[in-house]
Amino acid sequence: MEKLFNPGSVAVIGASEVPGKAAERRTRSLLEGGYRGQVFLINPKRKELFGRRSYSSILEVDGDVDLVMIIVPPRFVLPAVSESVRKGAKGIIIITAGLGEIGESGKEIEKKILEETVRSGSIIVGPNCSGMFCGSAGINMLGIPGIEKGGISVLAQSGNVIDSLTHYAQKRSLGFSKIISLGNAIGAELHEYLQYLGEDHETQVIISYLESIKNGHALIQAARETSQIKPVIVLKVGRFGAGIRTAASHTGALAADDLVVDAAFRQAGIIRVANIDEMFDLAEIFCNSPVPTGKRVAILSEGGGDNSISADNAESYGIEVPVLTEKTQQQILPHLLEGMPAANPIDYGGTAEENPEVVSRCTEACMQSEEVDAVYITGFFGGFREIIAPHVGELEEKAARELARQVKQYGKPLFMHSSFAGEGIPALEILKSSGIPVMESSDRSMRCLAELMNFGEKRKQNRKLSYPKTPSMNRERVDKIIESVRSEERRNLLETESLELLQACGVKMPPGKLAKTVEEAALAAAAFQVPVALKMVSPDILHKSDSGGIRLHLNNADEIHRAFHEIHQNALGVTEESRIRGVLVSPMAQPGQECIVGMIRDPQFGPVLMFGLGGVFVEVLKDVSFRITPVSNEDLDSMIREIKGFPLLSGVRGESPKDIDCLKRILAILSELAEAYPEIEEIDLNPVIVHEEGASAVDSRILLSSLRDQILV
Repeated sequence: MEKLFNPGSVAVIGASEVPGKAAERRTRSLLEGGYRGQVFLINPKRKELFGRRSYSSILEVDGDVDLVMIIVPPRFVLPAVSESVRKGAKGIIIITAGLGEIGESGKEIEKKILEETVRSGSIIVGPNCSGMFCGSAGINMLGIPGIEKGGISVLAQSGNVIDSLTHYAQKRSLGFSKIISLGNAIGAELHEYLQYLGEDHETQVIISYLESIKNGHALIQAARETSQIKPVIVLKVGRFGAGIRTAASHTGALAADDLVVDAAFRQAGIIRVANIDEMFDLAEIFCNSPVPTGKRVAILSEGGGDNSISADNAESYGIEVPVLTEKTQQQILPHLLEGMPAANPIDYGGTAEENPEVVSRCTEACMQSEEVDAVYITGFFGGFREIIAPHVGELEEKAARELARQVKQYGKPLFMHSSFAGEGIPALEILKSSGIPVMESSDRSMRCLAELMNFGEKRKQNRKLSYPKTPSMNRERVDKIIESVRSEERRNLLETESLELLQACGVKMPPGKLAKTVEEAALAAAAFQVPVALKMVSPDILHKSDSGGIRLHLNNADEIHRAFHEIHQNALGVTEESRIRGVLVSPMAQPGQECIVGMIRDPQFGPVLMFGLGGVFVEVLKDVSFRITPVSNEDLDSMIREIKGFPLLSGVRGESPKDIDCLKRILAILSELAEAYPEIEEIDLNPVIVHEEGASAVDSRILLSSLRDQILV
């Protein structure tokens, strides 16, 4: 992509100097943006534009052209692309709208454009995009004047959002390294830009606005690598509009699109934000603040109330407020009123208001402390001059300069929450100009500190990823089962087939025997010598409990005889006799903790694992977690621990802990199975009974994709 961002020459096909036209704005911003390479303006209707020669065709230009911006009516786009390729263009930015986004005819043109550029190796940006910006190269094709250079790079699927982002940045005195308007993105994909920006030494932080996700699996892999190096912040819209897809399994019904997006982003280290304000809060902080090595904060204020609020906020975001060591407390105590504690939070009320240097003396003790990773000041700093007397302002300014020095010296972040933020007070402006975050909202500032700390933690964890070892899969058995199902033009596996397939992959399944008569069922039950369950087996009955196709806790021949006939009669209400394969007889599982484990093939991200506790936790509370495959050991551990019902697995109220390692093995096996067999669309193990030692999948459903979907894949 180097030729895209650092071209030796640029051509504008469709250049114009008619005021107000999109072509005029972009041509002007390119010419006035500081680009030092050659610029060729192409417009067959003009001999001269902006005091420069205007060429009737790019083919008239001597030599190759590295980068071309095309802004012509839709019918002229394909010829312009063809000529650009002939001139050796390695980057082609198509501003023109009215192609693939409006119908099939436009999509056909886009297909031909892609064919043309794939052969030449050219990178296409757009069509239907706003352009591109590269600060170091002086390239501004956005038509927005005055964009400052800086460390933020942008990937956006909306042109007008780019307008908003540049406006926000100007108000905050922030600058950009790269800005890419993706448009219809028929060429280079989001994950490819992300990989490039991850390695770009001019980019400190990546922000992105997304309306949809294409090739989400590749995006997550790229983000996982990039987020180890620098923060990736995403505003993804459509959080409430997608709803829940219609699915045959519990796993599919629970996998609402946005829940999967949230889980995928967390897994990849992407920071998801809800609005542009939040995005720029974090972007500014990541550009200016040192990244802490832990999640421990010292909180200071001139009042107990502000300290209590901030401490609650900190703990709600997973930040520890540790008790300071005796040594650190002894350094702080001389600056507090007699009798005030210095354990953390620290209340310097009564001394700091008249002498704000108390603030910096207390913070330095915290900065020096090994048990503190960040310092958080809350309250009225900056406003002491208003509350006490104007002369205090000079002392506040002195203290502010000292705070800035400490951040630089100790390499730990300092956050300032002040009720006087945004009022242009000199002491607070000193902090801001030094890169120290100054915010008016206590919750918002603590959330930003939490994200800064989470980034540091995630970066450390991702560098040490390990992947689970799973039992050897019997591919021959799995292949035969799937071929048998396909031969009958079915999508859902019978439970007997699911049982056999999962056993072939190493999942422990309960023993079972298919009985076609009541006598066979009674013999099978007698062989197990324990209470048994009977389950109807038919390709037309997927949810057995809904159709009366299951009976549990059967202890003798009479109960088995009655249950067999009831199940059979219920099945005849749903399907024909010829479609009933029999009844599966299985021993009742020993009591344990019920869980649900599953896989859904998401259209955006590919295979997605799901985990949760069974019963009310999944049916009512939707207490489930998701991860994109392939999963690391760290993914497996976190997805089990993040559900609210985790204490029921780890041991609560005298209960023994359950075999969490066995759960991880089952999830790892499903991950491997989903990666190996793209034709498997859904897997549902519900329930999986987990014991102190071992776990068993009592009920299983596996659904294959339709043959049509497989052909499309």
